[in-house]
Amino acid sequence: MVKVHIDFGHGGKDPGAVGDGLKEKDITLAVGLKIGEILKRHNVEVSYSRTTDTFIELSDRAKMANQAKADIFVSIHVNSATNTSARGVETFSHTGSSKGAILAKDIQDSIIQDKIFTVNRGIKTANFAVLRLTKMPSALAELGFISNSEDAKILRNKQSEIAESVAKGILKNLGIRYIDNNTINGLPIISKTKATVEQMQEWAKRKGANQLFIDLAPLFYDISLKAGVNPLVTYCQSAKETGYMKFGGVLNASFNNPCGMKVSSGGGDKDPNAHKRFTSWKEGIQAQVDHLALYAGASGYPKTGTPDPRHFSFIKGTAPTVESLGGKWAPSTSYGTEIVKMIKEVEETVAPIKPVEPFSKDIKINLPGRIIAVKGKFKDNTNYINVKGEDIPIRDMFEAMGLTVTWENNMVVIK
Repeated sequence: MVKVHIDFGHGGKDPGAVGDGLKEKDITLAVGLKIGEILKRHNVEVSYSRTTDTFIELSDRAKMANQAKADIFVSIHVNSATNTSARGVETFSHTGSSKGAILAKDIQDSIIQDKIFTVNRGIKTANFAVLRLTKMPSALAELGFISNSEDAKILRNKQSEIAESVAKGILKNLGIRYIDNNTINGLPIISKTKATVEQMQEWAKRKGANQLFIDLAPLFYDISLKAGVNPLVTYCQSAKETGYMKFGGVLNASFNNPCGMKVSSGGGDKDPNAHKRFTSWKEGIQAQVDHLALYAGASGYPKTGTPDPRHFSFIKGTAPTVESLGGKWAPSTSYGTEIVKMIKEVEETVAPIKPVEPFSKDIKINLPGRIIAVKGKFKDNTNYINVKGEDIPIRDMFEAMGLTVTWENNMVVIK
């Protein structure tokens, strides 16, 4: 996930420019926080120099961005001049930073294209401390003149519009398609889930699913969450594509293919050679998740090293919602809406409360090179083993050793 660090000019004892009953420090904070929310909606990680009215030294602002390991840095300011007729927007990058200049241009162009401010003062370079001391591409936007009555009116009344324009410029620079929150009709693929793994499994049981499909629910859940994809989208799409893994077409379980995905060259639906064979269910589900994330326009996509054989850059952002998958992932225009109906069923499913299982339960752990069975128990949706008289969560124990823990084929897999 890419990260943007947003710096709000001035703050605390330093009000910045003052005019028309406004203070620069208040405007930059209000606009900057709105920018951050828009970026987060597009699956961008955001860090801030401040979130309240506090004073921060210039060197510390740059240090925060560097420590956050942000991919880009954007500082928000408001201009002022003794000549009250001066107005408009200008955006700065550091002298000699070609990537910073591109970032500044993307932000400036976006603001001007949206016609919030009528005067374009252009893209400029400067040796400002926050631009000089930051280690990533950086830009500083001067959003109008607080000393001009017309600009001040915009700064007071159109803060959301300004934030949207700046965010659009940042997203363009990151290669992320901007999605207007007011025009999204449907369920975003990149969204938080409203159901648990237990609800997914209970729903699958009620649908008469193959036991394999039920057992794979935790893997669908974990891989989807890591990519920002709603796990219910992945799981329900797989249910639709595979008949709850009963298959019945040219595919079977040996393909490890959860969604009928084809090879890069494509081919007919009835041709088994046209369908991708994955080495494991983990790889197959990862490919499905990566393909969904690419369609949704997720941050960091397209990505290298994906098992998705059809990871074509031209599809990025063309289907941000589940409903819009119709006519794209599959020919049927109702494809996405049918998946949404299944998702709602999962959300409405009540999973039985699991009793604490007896300590005599065997938990299979797949270690590198061998599989062992240990005595354990399951409580609070967590597998525990007893170590020297103390119940220890399996995941916590192995992750503390720097190992990766996943759940595959009804066993704990350690890598």
